Amino acid sequence: MRVRVGATTYESDVIDLRGRGVSGAAVAASVRGERCLPVVDCASPTAVYEYAGRVHPSMGLRTRTALAAAARSRGEETPHDTEIAAHREELTAIDPSPPELVEATEAIPDAAVADLRETVAAHRGRITARRAVGADADAARADLRDAATTLSERETRRAAARETRELRREAARAYRDRLERRREVADALANARRAARATLVDRLADEFAAALAVVPGQTPDDPFDASPVTAALAVLRLAETPAPIALEVDRFPSPVASSDALDAPVVRC
Repeated sequence: MRVRVGATTYESDVIDLRGRGVSGAAVAASVRGERCLPVVDCASPTAVYEYAGRVHPSMGLRTRTALAAAARSRGEETPHDTEIAAHREELTAIDPSPPELVEATEAIPDAAVADLRETVAAHRGRITARRAVGADADAARADLRDAATTLSERETRRAAARETRELRREAARAYRDRLERRREVADALANARRAARATLVDRLADEFAAALAVVPGQTPDDPFDASPVTAALAVLRLAETPAPIALEVDRFPSPVASSDALDAPVVRC
């Protein structure tokens, strides 16, 4: 790996930056591609780097999750991986965006349409009555045309309003169904991931206990009760870690000793 700090470039598997004012947080962020300084030219980090790529005194650690990530870095697979991939694919395909609803149309009251129908019927009755007595029915026919036109417009608007309301209801219902399905798939994915993690942790449990006995630090009766720093060092010893570890603890005699123990490149900060 190569690390450039200011005008100085370091090239080695073990680089000691103590005294250069460079934090482990900055180094780890550069390795992950989250910042450009200091410049760190190295192999890409594996999944375990997210949990133990920076080892410092105040760190926390989800030991089982980190151990499962260490297993993944070694290419370990589980019977749950196919299910996980399927759930991920389905989750990606479900659009969580709210629908673009058709603009609501003002509803036409049924009573208004009923009144217009009565008006049309009344005008027709007037025309029939005037014809029966031989009277002029032109005015009545004009009134009928106007009333019939208004009735047709109102009925069309009422039908459109009903259709719009139904489209909005269908879109809202489909959106609720999508969100419910998305929750179901997300829950199934979380369950499958937990099952896979448990499988990986069980698979590496004995190796993890053995690694704890090798790295410096207290070893509790239950390996998973180890302190975050000690557990992180044991996890790193088991993992494939081609990217440099940002190390900020004095657990080893020298940076070279830490690299040898972890079988990984190290930047001592």
